[in-house]
Amino acid sequence: MILRFRYATCLLLATLTFSVYLPGAAGQDPVTSSMTGKPHSGGYNPHAKLEPEQLITVALQHMQEGRPNEALHELDRGIVQFKTHAELFAVRGSIYLQMGRLSDALRDLESSLTIHPDDPKTLTNRAQAYRQFGRIEEALQDLNKALTLDPDLIPAHFNRGSIYYSSSEFDKALVDFEQCIALDPHAPAPYFNRASTYDALGKRDAAIKDLERFLELVEVDEWKKVANDLLKQWRKGETASPAGQNNS
Repeated sequence: MILRFRYATCLLLATLTFSVYLPGAAGQDPVTSSMTGKPHSGGYNPHAKLEPEQLITVALQHMQEGRPNEALHELDRGIVQFKTHAELFAVRGSIYLQMGRLSDALRDLESSLTIHPDDPKTLTNRAQAYRQFGRIEEALQDLNKALTLDPDLIPAHFNRGSIYYSSSEFDKALVDFEQCIALDPHAPAPYFNRASTYDALGKRDAAIKDLERFLELVEVDEWKKVANDLLKQWRKGETASPAGQNNS
């Protein structure tokens, strides 16, 4: 049993946060700013021609407030205006991936990578789409390339480790989960996955220690229950769920 997060997705750092696609937009409010950065005298004008980064920020605001259709509308509008802007395709693809619209997600992520083939975060997201379609070798190729471009990209390590675990390549999975923890010792999910990997390798004591650390860090009640139930099994010496079983 391992945790499977759409780190892609992209996607919010339980999945990868969308803000990674906002170069140079920090601190700017596109809802009240024009292309020159000055406030619109009449408030937000939805027909004003915003820069791509501003359109992305507006879309992400919609997503944060639970309006995915409005978010997609902003990105659709941007892609019509800026047909070669890789980030617009990347973010829309990430939203489609989060929504489970896998074919649409893959189309947009491939469009983004056609424009900017060396973006490690978009490669990580496309790998997630490939994985959902069962195209595991292609997913691994994208993750390997992403990590060549950015060796410290935690979502790529996490997702690659999850693929290795599911393929019973536990030694390789362990390396990736350990790297996640080295890069961010306060992220809970890698501890759960490393615990499951340790258990699959017959290292129950190390697995219990990691699961205890996971419980110290995790805030989601559902996963607290899963971890507590698993911890009780392990402390009794019982066998956990079969290796390779995933939970999303």
